[in-house]
Amino acid sequence: MARRPDLTINEATVSPPEPSKIQQLRSLVSTPDEQGRFAITLLNARHGIEVVLAALQVLTKKPLADARPALLALFAHYTARGETRDPSAFLRATIMRALRPVVQPADADLLAQATATTVFPPPTFKEEGALLRSAALLALAEVDENLARYHAVRLLANQYTDPMSGEPALIAARLLAAYEEVLPLYFYVMQDGAHTVPEVVAECLRQLTRIPEPLLSSIIEHFATSTSSMALVGLFDLLLTHHTGPHGLEFLRKFLHDTLEMDFYRYLVTTMVAAGNESLLVELMEAARFEQRREKIVILQEALALLPTNPEISGLIRQLKQRVPKSTATRKPG
Repeated sequence: MARRPDLTINEATVSPPEPSKIQQLRSLVSTPDEQGRFAITLLNARHGIEVVLAALQVLTKKPLADARPALLALFAHYTARGETRDPSAFLRATIMRALRPVVQPADADLLAQATATTVFPPPTFKEEGALLRSAALLALAEVDENLARYHAVRLLANQYTDPMSGEPALIAARLLAAYEEVLPLYFYVMQDGAHTVPEVVAECLRQLTRIPEPLLSSIIEHFATSTSSMALVGLFDLLLTHHTGPHGLEFLRKFLHDTLEMDFYRYLVTTMVAAGNESLLVELMEAARFEQRREKIVILQEALALLPTNPEISGLIRQLKQRVPKSTATRKPG
């Protein structure tokens, strides 16, 4: 009988597997500079998407100026055949976020082009480049504020604003507010609602805190019957935080009395308490004295309990507690 060959492997002769690039990258977490330098060497598509994303994550958290050439080259690689290499523009958006802290004026044309990039990947062919345009606009603002203003205005009302996230219009609104460019924001909120995105409307409203007081009445009239929760929240923020406010007390008083939407009611009551304004507190206490709806009474109790204790507040809270109907005990079957 033939002797079976010895298949035992001498473990001492086997080299341990080489750590993956991602493992090597993570092992350097205690030495951020070294980790960043190693991450730069991984900014090449041949390493695979997972490795590239891990390197970009490191360089986004700890930017290194030396990474700029590699980031630009990587961006160019995925742009060259974007429909197959990066169909949803996710990689390009991630690269752009890592590039933002290290961009230079020479990159302005590239960034401006990226703010106009749209992608329509199959099978739905729905536009998905919003995050890239947002990231590019923020990066452009780092190197050319004037040019960024123009592109922000364009993106504020662009037809390809993502209806779910509001991007890139949301970033455009915040950028314009930071530049004190409020006219485009006012224009946006006063448009036909069919041409706007609720999240963007809300952001524009809360950024209009320095517009002339006479304009506030038309804004209240425009949104008083709005069915958009986001728009109403933005309107509340505007009226409560306007630099000469609060304003719209009659509108707020009526809303507190009429609304059956408890989420809106809770937001408004809590915000009025947090504002620390005497006139708002008077309105809130007046509403509390006459409120009979159980859900609203509970919300008022919770909000008023956040205020500094004084006899008037304590007495009002006691009245509210007495007004909440006690639950009827369930009678057991005999």
